[in-house]
Amino acid sequence: MTKLGYFNDAPILTPNDDRFGIDRFAQSLAQSIKNIESPIGATIAINGPWGSGKSSAVNLIRHHLKKDIKNGKLELIDFRCWWFRGEDALTLAFLQELNASLRKSLGEKAKELIPRLGKKLLQAGPVVGPAINLATGGIGGALTSGSMDFAKRFFSETESIEKLFQSLSKALEKQDKRFLVLIDDIDRLTPNEALLIFRLVKSVGRLPNVMYLLVFDRELAEKTVTVMYPSEGPHFLEKIIQASFELPLPARDDLNMAALSQIETICGQPKDKEQLLRLMNIFYDAVSPYLNTPRDLIRLSNAMAVSWPAVAKEVDVGDYIALEIMRLFEPILYNAIRTNKLSVCGVGPEYGHKKDPKQEIEAFLKFLPEKRCDNARIALMRLFPRFENVGYSHSFVERWEAQRRVCTNKHFDTYFRMGVGDETLPINEINELIEHAGDKRYVKDTFRYALNSIRKNGKSKVPLLFDELNVHASKIDKSNFRSLISSIFEIADDINREEDCEQGTFIGNNLLRIHWLIRKLTFDRCDLDERTEIFLAACQNAQVGWLVDFTSSAISDYTPREGSEAEPPEKCLINKDRISELKLHTLNIIKSVAANGELILHNDLAYILFRWREFAEDEGLSVTSWTKGQLDLDESVSKFAKAFTGVSWSQGMGFAGLGDRVAMRNVRASVAGLEKIIDIGEFRRRLEKIEKDETLKEDLKKNVLIFLEAWRKKEKGEDR
Repeated sequence: MTKLGYFNDAPILTPNDDRFGIDRFAQSLAQSIKNIESPIGATIAINGPWGSGKSSAVNLIRHHLKKDIKNGKLELIDFRCWWFRGEDALTLAFLQELNASLRKSLGEKAKELIPRLGKKLLQAGPVVGPAINLATGGIGGALTSGSMDFAKRFFSETESIEKLFQSLSKALEKQDKRFLVLIDDIDRLTPNEALLIFRLVKSVGRLPNVMYLLVFDRELAEKTVTVMYPSEGPHFLEKIIQASFELPLPARDDLNMAALSQIETICGQPKDKEQLLRLMNIFYDAVSPYLNTPRDLIRLSNAMAVSWPAVAKEVDVGDYIALEIMRLFEPILYNAIRTNKLSVCGVGPEYGHKKDPKQEIEAFLKFLPEKRCDNARIALMRLFPRFENVGYSHSFVERWEAQRRVCTNKHFDTYFRMGVGDETLPINEINELIEHAGDKRYVKDTFRYALNSIRKNGKSKVPLLFDELNVHASKIDKSNFRSLISSIFEIADDINREEDCEQGTFIGNNLLRIHWLIRKLTFDRCDLDERTEIFLAACQNAQVGWLVDFTSSAISDYTPREGSEAEPPEKCLINKDRISELKLHTLNIIKSVAANGELILHNDLAYILFRWREFAEDEGLSVTSWTKGQLDLDESVSKFAKAFTGVSWSQGMGFAGLGDRVAMRNVRASVAGLEKIIDIGEFRRRLEKIEKDETLKEDLKKNVLIFLEAWRKKEKGEDR
């Protein structure tokens, strides 16, 4: 069956369209219909739940009866009962349909028998039941005046009902042709309308050479009968139907193959073998158990056709399919997942609050019927590893992020928003950058665009770009390392946006993200000599702030802090014998930007000054000489004040021993060690002079006032 066939929910027409083994059943039933001897209102029923393919079975039966229809042995009367609403309308329509089909085959004298019979039946009184009481207990429902007017026009006067019925029966007995009345979708009708169909078939329909094929959901029909006629129950239908057949359910393998074909058609097939294996595991554990009828598959196909284009390539196919199944068949569970992101993502509870995975998963299952809990439990474990009780480490998260799985905080929301949110980047953008990693202009433009794309949380998309490159580092061709790294070094200071730092710390700023990326790219795929050449080439045009940071890291590999050990060669940025070369280059760049006025404006001024003192071998004379000259300028003093003003964040125990939910921002004067880079006494004198001066611009003077206040608090011990 084609994709379009699924989407339109249309029943199949020919055996070639049969994918679920219905045709064998239809062929056998068609043969049985042909072989019924002297049928008198013989009634056959096809039973099956909603969506099981009953209409497809009827179409296949039609197909296998074509030969008899063509040679005149059989005529089909297709009564589409759902076209009519109300018991009176159904009665008239049923009689009219019989008349239109039977009168063609009756003799001249018999052609008006059904209209005359109908006239008597419909004029029997305000209730049809007593008149049709030829073979059963009657039909309830008053006729409207409109339908009675129609009956008078359509039906002519004639003799008694019994005589008319006998005449019609004799006329039909003489026919070589048989008539098969198909009545499909009886379960679309209201309970009263459905009961009326059964009564009409049993009473008026008991005619020679006339057969009936009724199609409905037996379980629903019996419930209706039980409510209306509690004393009869299922016996009511047994009196009407001579042979009843349950529509065979599709073979599980057939449904699975059809579903997998649809998934591949709409979503494509994962190219990675590991992802393909995971998709198949999810399919058989979390998807297949919910696909029991062709209509279940149609529902899934229709849902995918609408929702997949919005998230294509942004989600893991297996996770997406499993969640679509939950949305369709387990909406309570789906909503529980959607509203409990922190309880399902990651590898487990944070901050040492250990929970039993079994208890966690049961909290999601408590509202489901017990018979479906096992399937749902396995599905949750497939989607969210924290429920597996395996003890995954946090290193797995990066791998899951690369696969864009729902179990990661970064990609979770994409599955429920039908689109990528601003906490992640479309995979197409990442793939484009990876493809153009050797194009320096493209790389720089991409990062600058990301810098100007501000998210709802106030951060730019630069951190996302670095995070995604880190996750997908293995996809970047080694031949592009030098160009990509050089590009980033040349704009590192520009993209080191203060607002992109994590609140309260410098952990997670964009310079640190560069460190993570260059290590991820080169440490596993380049030896120390290769790294050295790549990094030293990139440093030639690196911006000063990042250059100083990189040089400091390269030096610390060989001269660690007290109590730490030097890094092994495989963990060092460059060769030890090239450190002097790098240091000299960095000092020259620092002196150059100091001389041209760029250094005093740099956001990392304090950090650069301390590293200048550290790298130089002149006991700090060069840096103190430069700062001395800057102290003569009010604007430079203001810049120093801002550079030496630090911020810390603290959280107290709060009320009744409960921890504060928010951190408090504390301004501090970072004066420790200042004497190594600046004349601290002269600096203090100049600050206090500016404090009293009214000529400095307000924003520049504000830096001075904030720093002085913090310094004075520090001196009094009030800065804790």
